[in-house]
Amino acid sequence: MHRMRRITIAASVLVLTALAAPVLAQEWAGQGRLQGTIKDEQGKPVEGATITLRMGTDRVDAAKPGPPQLTTDKKGKWSLLGLANGAWGILIEKEGFMASEGQIKVSPGPAQPLNITLKVIPKEVIEQAEKESTAGQAKAALERGNALLEQKKWAEARVEYEDALSKLEDQQFHPMILRAIANTQYQEGKVNDAVASLQKALALKPDDVDTLKLTADLLIASGREAEAQQYIAKLPAGTKMDPNSILNIGIKAFNDGKMEEAFAKFDQVVKENPELPDAYYYRGLVLLNKGKNAEAKADFLKLLEIAPDHKYAAEAKEFLKEIK
Repeated sequence: MHRMRRITIAASVLVLTALAAPVLAQEWAGQGRLQGTIKDEQGKPVEGATITLRMGTDRVDAAKPGPPQLTTDKKGKWSLLGLANGAWGILIEKEGFMASEGQIKVSPGPAQPLNITLKVIPKEVIEQAEKESTAGQAKAALERGNALLEQKKWAEARVEYEDALSKLEDQQFHPMILRAIANTQYQEGKVNDAVASLQKALALKPDDVDTLKLTADLLIASGREAEAQQYIAKLPAGTKMDPNSILNIGIKAFNDGKMEEAFAKFDQVVKENPELPDAYYYRGLVLLNKGKNAEAKADFLKLLEIAPDHKYAAEAKEFLKEIK
């Protein structure tokens, strides 16, 4: 019996709690009534506008307790009964229109109809909002592409870059994105596709130094030095190329027996990158072939000075033994 009494008391508490909850949630309820009509600036009824009512003088917050949201009918009309007397906030929203928010008062007795005019959102405001939204999507796609690029997921990265490209109306960033796309294509061995992407970038900005340099570097790395020269020739005077690309041109010329051309390329790299040991080694080879032993000796010694453990160090030492 003692156990049954405890169970009965607990159940009674639960019942009381459940009954109290709806009473607290209905503090906004009463006998007041609101009604009104919503039209556009031409005086036409606005159907489907949403009306949110919340008691108090704060900004209207749909998450707070209050009556369910209403929508206007075909004549733009709405009405609601069962509101407590006092100050209320009203928020009216309709896609394509500027939201309207204000304060009204519910009093005993018949309610005067509220006549509200909604203004259409200006076209330029809508267009600007769409641009900002699209730009944000493009930025997110670029960030995803960069992350995938670091993971060496070339195809997946390219999909994101192409998505970003399609979303950016402002073409000032297109050459940069096209260079990123070309990079993914080159990494997959699709040299022709990569060149085509870079040519699209150059069509947008023919004098873009970064695109010209990348195109030349890509072609040189692919053994297409003659084509690369067309792009190098378009670079502003004094533009520094990737030293490895210039070395590759020199090596090709050396292997073809074009010593003067090879020397010019290796000499250029030495002057522009005096701490690059490879350039001294290759220039030394050309000088050795031209019979300029003293100058070749100086280059091999410089190589050993900069990088004693270089991959060509042993060969340089052998050459030094033979030079008299």
